[in-house]
Amino acid sequence: MSDPAASPELDRAARRRRWRRTVEDALLLPLALVLEFLDRIIWRGTKALLELISRLPAVARLRRFLQGLPPLIVVFLFLIPEVIDHLSGFWATLLFVKGNWLGATAVAIFVKGFAILLAIWIYQSCEASLMSVRWFATAHDKALAGRDWVLARTAPVRNRLRAIVRGGASGRLARRLAAWRLRLARMAGFASK
Repeated sequence: MSDPAASPELDRAARRRRWRRTVEDALLLPLALVLEFLDRIIWRGTKALLELISRLPAVARLRRFLQGLPPLIVVFLFLIPEVIDHLSGFWATLLFVKGNWLGATAVAIFVKGFAILLAIWIYQSCEASLMSVRWFATAHDKALAGRDWVLARTAPVRNRLRAIVRGGASGRLARRLAAWRLRLARMAGFASK
């Protein structure tokens, strides 16, 4: 026989857990959307752009040179654009807060953008060397595990948002964006006409 007094307390505890889970999901959702954007737009687009650039003879020679360097030097070379990326993001934020939108946009596009491209290119070119440094590989694996946890935790909410975007009037928007994306890919030579 169950204790009638324990039932309301269990219900309150269950409601608190659900409320806490909802608040955690709401706080994690913006991070998940940023991660999704970075993976789908920035990372994939940058990889495609860098593969195109890497076909240039001078860039291919530089890639081979980097691959021949000791792993610790490669890690140091990788960390330079990473630091510049984060510092330029801070700088762009300060400019934006001060009302200098043009300066913030220029820093974000040119300085931060170039630093991101350079860091991703070094990563793509020398991934084996970077992963041979134990502390770097550990930090890399922990970052990926954190990303995967956030994405798994927020998957139901993101799937509902995708369903909303794909249906109805906003489905039209998704189709238009997909058509623009295909048109840009064709112009860049990444998709067949």
